[in-house]
Formats: sequence, C-alpha cells, structure tokens
Amino acid sequence: MCMSAQTESWEDLHLVLAIARGEGLSGAARLLGVHHATVLRRLNALEQRLGVHLFERTPRGYAPTADGEELARIAARVEDDIQGAYRKVAGKDLRLSGTIRCATADYIAATFLPPILAGFRERYPEIEVEVAISARFASLTKRDADVALRPTNDPPETLVGRRLCGIAFGPYAARAHPAAVAAADALDAHDWISPDESLSHTAAYRWRQRHAPKAAARVRIDSLIGIYEAAKAGMGVALLPRYMADPDPALRRLTTPAADMTLGLWLLTHPDLQRTQRIRAFLTFAADEIKALARTLEAGGPSAHVHVK
Repeated sequence: MCMSAQTESWEDLHLVLAIARGEGLSGAARLLGVHHATVLRRLNALEQRLGVHLFERTPRGYAPTADGEELARIAARVEDDIQGAYRKVAGKDLRLSGTIRCATADYIAATFLPPILAGFRERYPEIEVEVAISARFASLTKRDADVALRPTNDPPETLVGRRLCGIAFGPYAARAHPAAVAAADALDAHDWISPDESLSHTAAYRWRQRHAPKAAARVRIDSLIGIYEAAKAGMGVALLPRYMADPDPALRRLTTPAADMTLGLWLLTHPDLQRTQRIRAFLTFAADEIKALARTLEAGGPSAHVHVK
C-alpha cells in the first residue's frame, strides 16, 4: 500500500474499522451515524487513493481483503490508544464540575434513580448528569458512559466498582388473570410476557427458560417497564422486580416452588476514571443512597423512594 502523509487520517481508519465490524455498508453506516451512500463514496475514494481493494463485495456483505484486515487491526489499536488517552486525561480532572454520563436499565431510571440524581444535583450544582438507558452494558472503555448502575451477577472484569445490594425478582400476574387465582405450581400453564431476543443475554430471560420452558411467550417486549405495564394489563405472567410489583395492588406474586431470582446491583466505572473528582463524588453519593434502599430492593415492599408513576 502507498499512502501520502497528507491523505492519512483517523477518519479513514475509522471507516475501514466500521465496515469490518458492521460487515457491510449498512452496518458501518449505523456505527458511523451516516447514510450508507456516504460510506460507499468514502470507501471508493479511499481505495482509489491507496490503489488497493480493501473489501471484497460478496452476496453476504463486505469481506475484508488482506490489506483491509491489516488496516482494520491497525484501526482497532489506534481506537484503543485514542480512548485510553481521553480516559487518562479525564481521570486527572480534579474539578467538581463538568458532566457525568450514567448508564442504567430503564426500570431503575424510572423508579429509584431520579430522587438520587436530584439529591446529587442539589449537593453538586456544577456537575451535569446524563442518563443513558440500555439493557446492555454501555462500553465504559469507549466512553459511552462514565459510570454504570447495573443489575447483574456477572459485571465486566474490565471495570471497577462494588456490589451495593441485590434486587429480588418474582413471577407476577394481574389479579384478574387466571394465573393469579390458580394453583401456581405450574408456571408452564400460562402465557408469559417475555423479554425479546435482544434481551436473551439477561438473567430474566434465562430464568423463564429454566423455570417455565414450555410456556408460550405470546408477548415479547424489549423493556422491563413495558413488561411491567403489560402484566398489569392482564397480558400474561411476567418476572418483575419485587420492589416494584409487591406494592402494586394491580399485581399478585405467584406462589411457586421455583426460587425467586436475585440480581446484584453494581455501581461501576473504568479504572482510569475512578480518581476523577466528579466521578468519585457521584459514586460515593449514589452508593450511600442506594444502601439506604437495600432492604426494600432485596425483599420487595413499599418505599417512599421507590415508586413507578
């Protein structure tokens, strides 16, 4: 390959990496946030400038050539270096100001997190807080978020933090649903409201597969808040956090020999950011507030700080 120093750029490497990861123009366009025609135009221009083919056009997508694979490997290393540099600089920031981006699950963002954020903002008015809602772990390595408040029993080993408490889950149905009045020793006997395939990695999805493997999932929703509302509407049985469902008069927890599920609630950040003053302030404040809710989160029951509107 022959490159002019004037034409080399991270954007070119980023383009090649996106096409390799996205396995084609459409996937790369989603990763880059541009139209797929833009990706094609930029790829054609890059290949013409380099005088090599970086990808083979196949019926299944774009497969990197040997040159394309080499550039993609280099791009991945450069990406790691760039993100590492940003994290190290951010980790030296000693100001109690700036922005914190917190990644969490939808039901946490809708229940006990807002009062915690309100209290934090009152104590640290110069720190702005952003909340990113996703069922999957945001990449703290790539700075998708600065901290993560995650219900999981398997936190990534690349992050640092601590388990604050557990969140207990159990099977529920609307009080008028047949499952709520029947002998509840057969979870397979009723339709379920299930996480969809995009959440097949979650413990809730696996719990239903284990304890009600023959049950039909007639409704699938990629949001636990959506599942909660569907259960209240009588659409089926659902595995729900007890702190949300126990106090709700529209729902009844089923008596079943299957063990309730408990997820650990972890507060995490990247090692390079743990010394940043605003991150440390948030971790300390949030941990103290959540510990005060531990009994409610672990055993269910009402709480003034835990409410779904």
